[in-house]
Amino acid sequence: MSLPPPLTVSLLDVVKPPERLSKREIRVLALLAIVAFSQGWAGNVLTHTLALTRETFGLSDGGVAGLQATVRAVALLALVFSWWGDRHGRRKPLLLAFFVIPAANIVTAIAPSLTAFTLSQATARIGTIALSALALVVLAEEIGPAVRAYAAGIFALFLSMGTGFSLIVSRFGDLSPEAWRWLFAASGIPLMVLPFLVINISESRAFEKDAERPPLRSVITGPTAKFFWAIAGLSFALSAFTGPGANFILLRLNDLGWNQAGASNLLLGTSTPAVAIGLLVGGKAADIIGRRPTEMVSILVGVAGALLFFFTDTAWVGGIGLFLSVGGASAFSPALSAQRSELFPTGIRATAGAWVVNAAIFGGLFGFSIGRLVIDSIGVPVTMAVLGGILIAASSLIWVMPETKGTHLVDPDDIDPAIGMPA
Repeated sequence: MSLPPPLTVSLLDVVKPPERLSKREIRVLALLAIVAFSQGWAGNVLTHTLALTRETFGLSDGGVAGLQATVRAVALLALVFSWWGDRHGRRKPLLLAFFVIPAANIVTAIAPSLTAFTLSQATARIGTIALSALALVVLAEEIGPAVRAYAAGIFALFLSMGTGFSLIVSRFGDLSPEAWRWLFAASGIPLMVLPFLVINISESRAFEKDAERPPLRSVITGPTAKFFWAIAGLSFALSAFTGPGANFILLRLNDLGWNQAGASNLLLGTSTPAVAIGLLVGGKAADIIGRRPTEMVSILVGVAGALLFFFTDTAWVGGIGLFLSVGGASAFSPALSAQRSELFPTGIRATAGAWVVNAAIFGGLFGFSIGRLVIDSIGVPVTMAVLGGILIAASSLIWVMPETKGTHLVDPDDIDPAIGMPA
């Protein structure tokens, strides 16, 4: 499918508000926003306390990479949740995944050893991966195509708000050597909204309970396998770069002499506007211009910004690098989230999403494994440059996938033209 002529889309088209959402779409998006904020908070405590927990358990930078690799390897089990979602409905596995994250963090708060810490956080990571895959499937199936990527951007914005809140709270980690335990315990608070979600979240309208399901292998061998391998390869390379990059931001700042509060302030001050601008503009651009060009530009900006951050010792230059890196990653997110759901039929959509997430997990494992081997000898900046080069090369896979902008995910005969979804 050809791309629209560049000159037919103005900047005003990208930044103006999207078409009006229906009442049901607003309700679904509001519920998923609660899910996203909770996930962003509870799912990122590990990252935001690494500088503290590595002191408790005596970990080097290589040891941190090994810990993260182990956590991500166990998280491959999240595929079971998506298989359940494709066979029996999205709602129940989504709610269970929501429960797992804060519950595992509460267990982490009392972990007596590195082994217990690793196992509890691996369990939390299973919930995080499963929740991400299922929530995006529900969002894609409930929101019309004209605003689907923009809605994915709103979801990601609340996810980032939760991440930002987790970062703000992490400042209290400086109070004592074991204060990180209280941060994990506090992230169990989202369990209080679980009863509300149980009552109000309903099954996705696109899911058909008694429909015939294609075999799981159809994701990787069926008609859409070509697109799966392309998006899986892109996700692998992206995670190999962003996984280590995100986890070593605070550690890099600590190495440059920043304390936990100062490093958190710099990260929060630069990333907050970058996330908001990136997600909203990136989501709108994906709906107006297309998924593929938005993804390509976002990758280039994100990699350039990250390398600027890791190779400078100057705070303000690092701040610019962080802004560009986070902004590029944020603009990329809604485009890929929408495209990932639009490439696959309903019967394998959640499972395909989970396999893509698993490819990203393997990418993270690859990135952290590279880090485990070479970071202590060549340093974080050079390691990130190598991983960034791999991502730039993998970005060519974007053009293997079709442009999916405007794709309906339900039977067109059942669609109400006014809202782009069933009445």
